[in-house]
Amino acid sequence: MLRIVGILTCILGGLILGDGPAFSETFPSRPIKLVVPYPPGGGVDLMGRIVAERLTEILGVPVVVTHQPGGGGIVGSDAVMRSTPDGYTLLFQASVFLFAAQVTKNTPYDPVTDFTPIAYVSDVPIVLVVNPQLPVKSVGDLVSLMRAKPADFNIAVSALGAAGHLTTLSLLRYVNASPSPEIILYRGTGLGLTDVISGTAHLMTETIGVLMPQVKSGRVRGLAVTGKQRSPLAPEIPTIAEAGGPDLDIVSWYGVWGPKGLPEPIAQRLSKSLEEMVASEAYVSRLKDLGITPRYKDMATFKTFVEAEARWGAELLQAVNVKPTEKQ
Repeated sequence: MLRIVGILTCILGGLILGDGPAFSETFPSRPIKLVVPYPPGGGVDLMGRIVAERLTEILGVPVVVTHQPGGGGIVGSDAVMRSTPDGYTLLFQASVFLFAAQVTKNTPYDPVTDFTPIAYVSDVPIVLVVNPQLPVKSVGDLVSLMRAKPADFNIAVSALGAAGHLTTLSLLRYVNASPSPEIILYRGTGLGLTDVISGTAHLMTETIGVLMPQVKSGRVRGLAVTGKQRSPLAPEIPTIAEAGGPDLDIVSWYGVWGPKGLPEPIAQRLSKSLEEMVASEAYVSRLKDLGITPRYKDMATFKTFVEAEARWGAELLQAVNVKPTEKQ
């Protein structure tokens, strides 16, 4: 009799703690909060809303985007880290998430060890644009001019640690000019882009969907895109390597995380749902219009990728002596 009671206790304990399949079968049973740690209207917000809409259909419960801006994404990310690991509070973030500690003082978490990586869901190449009055037609021309007159260049950056910033730093390492052209940090892409258009700043690297309207209007010149292949959104623009520069396979990518300790069955259920989402025609079609590539990495692959990406970015930022600042 005692043995039977013990077995029943173990079974019940497993169901309560989420160690068995029955626990995941009950998930989700109520709305899920998808935290976007930035104000409404930006690229992460747009992607987060698309993901929430598709997941709502797949999971059968509302997936609601909740904005918790502040500290360059730190406030909302920290809130998710501190939330109950039950699958009902998730984080939607971009690749900049991995480098908070390198660019912002007193970051309260480690993005690699304090979260559960659930899935990688898309990525987008970076486009390098210059003021149209700058006498360059290719990246090769730009590199030559920067080496000859590095002090004459101002480079606009919208966020430290973002893919555009890492692309800029990688390009400057390739140029290897002394003194190095000046990097100017702007509060958002719009302000930096305005200065590139006016000529106050000379170049900028940012996600292709954000800058293409200005490229197509002729207000800035698109020189090249990152990656191994040209973007379907602008097939006329060569890759940086094709245009006479280094081979920079850098993209801005998006993923979903949960807090540390998220039960494996729940995390897998969410990851499989995101895999279904990425393969859906509705998702593919929506992202195509934005120049974003649907791409899925499962939990194990995403975890390995995050660890490698965090090491690479941290080494680059440290190599060029980027120091953490107060919250952006």
